[in-house]
Parts: sequence; structure tokens; C-alpha cells
Amino acid sequence: MDDAIPRHAKDVVQKLISDIFASTLTSWYGLSDARIVDTLPPTVPTLTIQEHLLDRVFLTDTGEILHLEFQSTPEVDLRRFLTYAVALINTHNRPVRTVVVYLYPTSLASSRLERRSVQYQVENVMIADKAGPAIWQHLAALPPQDWSDPDILDLTFYPFMDDPLSRSERALRAATLATFLPKPIQQRIGALILGLTSTFLDEKVLKSMKEVLKMNDLVRELEEEAILRGWNKGLEQGLEQGLEQGLQQGLAQGRRKGILTSLEVLIGSRFGDVPAALKTRMADLTEAQLLNLMPHISMLESLDNLREILQKESQ
Repeated sequence: MDDAIPRHAKDVVQKLISDIFASTLTSWYGLSDARIVDTLPPTVPTLTIQEHLLDRVFLTDTGEILHLEFQSTPEVDLRRFLTYAVALINTHNRPVRTVVVYLYPTSLASSRLERRSVQYQVENVMIADKAGPAIWQHLAALPPQDWSDPDILDLTFYPFMDDPLSRSERALRAATLATFLPKPIQQRIGALILGLTSTFLDEKVLKSMKEVLKMNDLVRELEEEAILRGWNKGLEQGLEQGLEQGLQQGLAQGRRKGILTSLEVLIGSRFGDVPAALKTRMADLTEAQLLNLMPHISMLESLDNLREILQKESQ
């Protein structure tokens, strides 16, 4: 994964998400009456005969055009979106539904523009209105084989939901949980989370997330080692057992390493370097205990509080 993440990555990632999850995204946004059936070109001619690139444009099963715009800052003046809507109508001669998706909480976003003869309405979707704790509780208990596209979207956007944890803590949580998922989607969802959150993460947290998301390399190496050991035994049974054991060990080691790294970065961001004795005590905890510890980090008042929690966990 390239270390240089462009500052406009959030827009790029959200456009990519809308392409990958087009059939699921409308219901996830709460637009239950819109079902996408096709993708339309995002370029439209404006009245000044210039081309503008809109975020994403779809055709729904009702024949309407669904126009998605992704915003990080509040759009107070809707004239720009009105211009896009008029251009879409002129281009496709269909009704246009404009939906503006906000990653960050805001009370300043306009939803209506009235200019006498012109009455223009948009729908604002606030990711920050989603209940982060309830969604996290559901995802953390969900078996890897049972994940659906809405669950993947929940995890991808979890860092921006309403939650008492900081956005950095939520991002690390999401990246760590992503490593529990089946290998084919680990890297994709990890890249989506990293692309959305990289602009507000400090250097330590960003480095930690990248380390967590590279756990796949460890698993692949142990898988190859298990295959080699099984082959040397010369028995098919030995191959299967070696592969299974290697994969299990790889996943367990990778997850523990990722969780410990995340915890150390979060604690370090609040209290400075983590004492070696505390690192040792955390390393003795089970994987489940480590995960349970993560929500407490933002509420710690001192390292003494952490020592008390670790003492209770070890009993």
C-alpha cells in the first residue's frame, strides 16, 4: 500500500464505494424507495457549455436519476447542485433526485433553495447520525462468514458515526476488526477505511493502522510454511494438518499483534510512551480481553487507571 495518501482520498473512496455497492448503498443511506438499475455518465454540459464532473449518477428502477454528492463541509448555497440538476434534466430528460452525503456532523447544510419560480430540494444523509455503539456491538459479534454488504458498509463508515470514542480510536477499531474477515475482502475494506480516515489521523495512529492492515502478509507467510512442512512429511494428512495449524496460528498471532499495536498507539497518544511493564501485562491478556480493553482507553484519566483495569482483567 502506497504511503502517500492524497488529501482528496475521501471523495475518491466514496465514489469507489458507490460503484462497488451500488445495489446496497441506497438502502444503507436510508433511501429505501430507490433501487439502482444502471450507472450514467457523471459528466454533464452546463449552460456555459463546459463539462462538469459530478460525484456519481445512477438510473433507478422508477426511471428517475439519482445524483449523489459527497461532502465533508456543509453546502450552504445549493446553487451549484441546482446547476447540476438542470444539466442532468437537459441531458437525460428525466426527474432528478439529489442526495448529499455528509461524513462529518453539521447543522449548517441546506436542503432547500427557494428563488420564487425555482423550488429546489435535496436530501441530506448524515453518516454521523448512525448509532456507532449499537452497530459496533453487532459487528463485533458477527461471525466472519455471515457478513453482508451492509455490514461491510457499516464497518467502513463506523469511524464517522456517533460514538463516544474519538475518530482515531474508531478508525483503529475498524481496521483491527477488518482483519477478522475472510481474506478476499480484508485488503479491500482496509484500503477503504484507510482512504476515508487518513486525513484526520495523526502520524502514530496512521502508522499503526498500516501495520494492522499488513497482517495479511504474516498469514500468507505462515500458510506457505505450513504447506512446506506438510510436504516434507510426505503425507497428505500431514499437509492438511500443517496448513490448518499454520493458518490458525497465523490468524491468532496477526490479530493479537494488531490489537496490541492499536492499544499501545491509543494509550501513547494520551499519556506518552507506554511503560514496558504495562506492555508485558497487556501481552498476557487473551484476545477477547484485549478487545474489551479498547473502549476503556478514551475514559482513562491516568496510567494508574489502566493498571487497575489490567489487574481486574488478569484475575
